[in-house]
Amino acid sequence: MPAPFSAPSAARIGPGFREAPLWHTGVVLPDAVREPTAVPGDADVLVVGGGYCGVVAAAELARRGRRVVLVEADALGTGASTRNGGMVIPELKHGPRHLTRRYGPIGGELVEAVFDAFALVERLVEEWSIDCDYERTGGLLLAHHEAQVPGLIEELREWRDDLGEEARFLSRDELHTEIGTDEYHGGLLVERTGGLQPAKYHAGLVRRALESGVDLHERTRATSIERRAGGGFHVVTTRGSVDAGEVFVATNAYADGLVPGLRERVVPIGSFIIATEPLDPDLARACIPHRRMVYDAKNFLFYWRLSPDGRMVFGGRTSLAATTVASAREVLYRELLRVHPQLTGVALEYAWGGDVAITMDRLPHCGRTAIPGGGSVAFATGCNGTGVALASWFGFRAAAWLSGEEPPPAFAQLAFPKVPLHAWRERYLPAVGWWFRARDRVGR
Repeated sequence: MPAPFSAPSAARIGPGFREAPLWHTGVVLPDAVREPTAVPGDADVLVVGGGYCGVVAAAELARRGRRVVLVEADALGTGASTRNGGMVIPELKHGPRHLTRRYGPIGGELVEAVFDAFALVERLVEEWSIDCDYERTGGLLLAHHEAQVPGLIEELREWRDDLGEEARFLSRDELHTEIGTDEYHGGLLVERTGGLQPAKYHAGLVRRALESGVDLHERTRATSIERRAGGGFHVVTTRGSVDAGEVFVATNAYADGLVPGLRERVVPIGSFIIATEPLDPDLARACIPHRRMVYDAKNFLFYWRLSPDGRMVFGGRTSLAATTVASAREVLYRELLRVHPQLTGVALEYAWGGDVAITMDRLPHCGRTAIPGGGSVAFATGCNGTGVALASWFGFRAAAWLSGEEPPPAFAQLAFPKVPLHAWRERYLPAVGWWFRARDRVGR
């Protein structure tokens, strides 16, 4: 029987190419989380989800003396926490003026939260001694269409005048000092942005959780939650049952049937990344002279950076329809060479993908949500692609909130809209994607 036909790759593939995250290479979690054991029968708090948010929440709750059990359906950090671009950005998808107009004083609290989140990551890296190659690099937002330039100038005013942040606009002629490409019409340079190795950062958080006494269980799926008559919750997992006083759900883009209300409010959108072989230092400087975190202003945005070991890491959302890593790799490679033709001939060594949690209002949400049979559990979700800082912050704040030290964050006061026709989203999302691409073509 002949082998199935496979179209040749247009991307130059290195001999050691792997369809796996670059960041996973050489990062090993402590043996304590690799030993499959039954979950304990009771806990003060059960955390569902082993990414940044869940692990930080668990560590902080345990530090406060709570008995904490964390369960993760797959390996710890399988989702976006170890697959993202490693960009630490203090932003929401809407600017301060929009948020203040729409939400009043709450809007100001939302803006303050993202700066608190950025500061938290820097503090955790330092205080928890996390070796994750963190560097405050600055971020560069690029206009792919001339129609976006006025918007960048307006955003500059918000950063500089409203927020007092160090930022400046770069005209098309000035961009060559920051980026080795002629593809863009202007840029906004914001200094309060950083880069890190996301899997190393996650591993550092896991070690902190273990040191704090968290009982971690990977490859342990929570399958049902019931409110107990006497208070608390009974949670069934694939490794036994837990009676917990409180449950915190931090599944983000990977929400399943455990809490239907979350699955109905979050759209998981695939984001993919390629990484080249290590670049010659002169070539790396020709692309990104000051090692900025770079991203454009499209709906189907691209984002790129230099890795700590000198590779070009280039990612983006290639479609709203289901796609494969191999297909996305070809699109990203073509776009990488369009943006940086000087990389022609450089081979790829890694390609991977994962899901980003997108909400209808493009804002994160937290609070309590109903569970089948009555009652409600705590949750945080929907970072919309800027989760390195925000997911860590939500975990940190959830620990204080669930301990009774603070009220829930301001995001808990926002209405959390459902995804329209949720059950049919896979059918209509490709059409939504075409609409976004049409808007991108005219800079909207």
